[in-house]
Amino acid sequence: MTIRKSANVSCGPDKAFRIFTSEIGRWWPLKRGFSMARERANEIFLDDHVGGRFYERFTDGSECEIGRVIRCEPPHLIVFTFKSPAWDTTTEVEVRFAAVAGGTRVDLEHRGFETSPTMRERGKGFAGGWDIVLAQFAEDATR
Repeated sequence: MTIRKSANVSCGPDKAFRIFTSEIGRWWPLKRGFSMARERANEIFLDDHVGGRFYERFTDGSECEIGRVIRCEPPHLIVFTFKSPAWDTTTEVEVRFAAVAGGTRVDLEHRGFETSPTMRERGKGFAGGWDIVLAQFAEDATR
């Protein structure tokens, strides 16, 4: 099972990439439940280089690493692993940024949910979740 989502934003790929990565903490919907710690949600980070981390920092200062950047070609592509602490499998998220008339098309692919029936069920939930996350990103990137 692979989740595929897209959004168009009215800024160039350089800015869209920067907003998605180094400015993720400004737009990611942590307080809407998109956090590994829900009520302790405080900050989220996505480094924009290979080996960089995708992680949260909670209100008590502790951190939870969600994944690692495994491929990065600014401003066109970032690929990072994604794993909840409750999962036994790591998934992968690929985000592509392509110039189009009037801005940038952002294509997101989240793959790796086919490993078990439990992961396939989780993937169904993530499909709707990415709609919300990309909508927040698009709103922020269009300002």
